Amino acid sequence: MGEPMDHQPSKMENLQFAQGILRELRQKAEADGEKLLTYLIDMAYLETSDRIRAHWIGNHDSESRRAKG
Repeated sequence: MGEPMDHQPSKMENLQFAQGILRELRQKAEADGEKLLTYLIDMAYLETSDRIRAHWIGNHDSESRRAKG
């Protein structure tokens, strides 16, 4: 079954979606020999990856603080 019609993607879901699209765009740009475009997409991909990592670390830090109480 699918997700409910009113499901709003989480921040992490949105970041992961963007990361996947950027990966595909980078491959296409590189295959076409678009060096500058490939570089710019790489920068956006790296920024997305950093935000995913920061979001993940932030969530796990708050969980470990709660566990330590």
